[in-house]
Amino acid sequence: MKYLYKALGLKKNDTVVVTGAGGKTSFCLELCEELKSNNRIIFTTTTKIFFPEVRKNYKIYVGNDFLHKTLTENGAYITGKEENGQGKLLPFSLDEIDSFKERADYLVIEGDGSRMRPLKGWKETEPVFVDRTDRTVGVITIKSLGLKVNDENIHRIELFRKISGAEEGEEVTKQHLFNVIIAENGLFKGAKGEKILLINQADSEKEFQDALDLAGLLVRENLLPDKIIISSLKEKKYYLLIL
Repeated sequence: MKYLYKALGLKKNDTVVVTGAGGKTSFCLELCEELKSNNRIIFTTTTKIFFPEVRKNYKIYVGNDFLHKTLTENGAYITGKEENGQGKLLPFSLDEIDSFKERADYLVIEGDGSRMRPLKGWKETEPVFVDRTDRTVGVITIKSLGLKVNDENIHRIELFRKISGAEEGEEVTKQHLFNVIIAENGLFKGAKGEKILLINQADSEKEFQDALDLAGLLVRENLLPDKIIISSLKEKKYYLLIL
């Protein structure tokens, strides 16, 4: 498919919470890019995220003033309660974020952080969802295959090891990624609404085949989310698998 929002099956007034690692912010910005011309789309966070590098003509609001702003124009509105001294955007309260749904056509939220690493484990307090979440998108990068299991590549390595079964120093395998996807404390921990797996960064033929193989593990074990999409955000190519 040419458009990400079509592959996701988004509808007006949807709230999407994005979790995982390996392209979450890029995913959110691509949705903003696709939808901003004809819609009001708000991109925010329920946790701390690095302030996104945005494209031209984005509307950025940091602070409580946004809570009282009427959104009369179409566009992408990126907002958070404040920016801390480390370049991170801090969240509004969950009730405040939930209220954004009344003022926008789409609400896109990053529900956890990964410190720019391609893989992660989840602590007890994350991901963070608003009550009115319609779809949870779990992002996992196929480029993580073959990476060493170490602190450089993995945020919260000990928690990752528990859910993946990986040992420190070995290479990441498809089985490890499969375990992360299906684990109770893994990629879809606490998920609300429709569960969509995004196998991201399949930019080459081999990576696309690896992504298909990973999806095949889920099919064989009958442990499927509601949708699986293989994506190359770089090439703007999105493949919705028929399950």
